[in-house]
Order: sequence, then structure tokens, then C-alpha cells
Amino acid sequence: MSCISQSKSQKFTSEFDYSIILPENWTEYEDEENVDAFFDTTKWTGNFRISVVKINKKVDRKFIEDDFQSHDYAKKISTKNGLEGFKYSENSRGGKIYYWHLFKNAKVYICSFLINPENNATINEIEIEKVGKIINSIKTDLE
Repeated sequence: MSCISQSKSQKFTSEFDYSIILPENWTEYEDEENVDAFFDTTKWTGNFRISVVKINKKVDRKFIEDDFQSHDYAKKISTKNGLEGFKYSENSRGGKIYYWHLFKNAKVYICSFLINPENNATINEIEIEKVGKIINSIKTDLE
């Protein structure tokens, strides 16, 4: 059993009609408009963001496939709460950024995690696992 599964957690409900489960020591911070942003308050390991984008039509398999094909090295995923999409990573000047594009009805949930470039590989793996659990916890359409 990993120490991640033993840690306490907290529910965050967004004004954008979704909720997630965050690790206990993570908190929200002010970022761009229409973005929910979070970080670990005990030791900065990276910044996690979620943007919800409404589109003009219900998402279909072709829409998801076209978006998937536009990203190199993307891997298809689905969450326990019925979101489908893909994930990929890119290198940037500020470090490595991990992306998840998740689709449900007429919304795209774009999640990103900019990892602290000073982390070692083990810390990075732990942080990506934490973020994966947050993403898997997304519940949508809370209206």
C-alpha cells in the first residue's frame, strides 16, 4: 500500500460544475480567469490547473479522435466517473508539463500539471500519481 492512498483528502467543488478530491495539504490559488489552480502547501512540487471549456456540440468519438491525433505521444484514458480522453506531456522552459484532455457531453476538461524541475525522478513519479488520482476523481455536471 502506498503512502499516497493513506493520506487524508478533501473535496473541492468548482464554480464550473465539477468536483475533485485533493490531497489534504493541497490548496487552491488565484490564477487566470476561468481556471482552478492548486498546489501542495507543504513543499512546492508543481502547479495543477483545470480549465473547463464548453463547446458548441456534444462531444463525439470523432471529435475526441481528431484532438487525440493532434498531440504526439498521447495515450487514451478514461476515468472512473465516465470521462474519456487522453494524456501527454511536453517539455517547456519552466520544466515538464503533463496534460490531460477529458471530454463529457459538451465540455472539455483541460488539466495540466507543471512539475517542479528541481524534483528528482522519484518525487516526480509520486506527484504524477497524486495528480492522476485527482483527475480520476473528477465528477461532472453538478448543477
